[in-house]
Amino acid sequence: MTEMPKTHFYIKHAVGSRMLFDVSGRRKVFSLEEKEGGWVFTVNEVEPETVALLEANIWNLNLFYFIEKPGQPLQKYWFYDKDKPQIQYDPVSLLWTIRLDSRMEYNNEKV
Repeated sequence: MTEMPKTHFYIKHAVGSRMLFDVSGRRKVFSLEEKEGGWVFTVNEVEPETVALLEANIWNLNLFYFIEKPGQPLQKYWFYDKDKPQIQYDPVSLLWTIRLDSRMEYNNEKV
């Protein structure tokens, strides 16, 4: 039986790397899609207080997405926007989305 990959998703402040939202740590259902030259993260059940924190820091958001596969090196991706990320929120369904235009794969092997 093949073990399913685990994904991790974190949003940090660009200055000082303060954790703003540990999506996977809070066990929120989320998805990532590549769309028209960018990437869209969608997160379910996001509280209004979290949305307010993210919107207050919109110019300084760094998103980190990791894929953990058994027996393979951890795949790490940094997502950001060259200008201002596009955020949408539905307060009824608590569905939050963010669209970014840039992604960089990285590793810590030579740090």
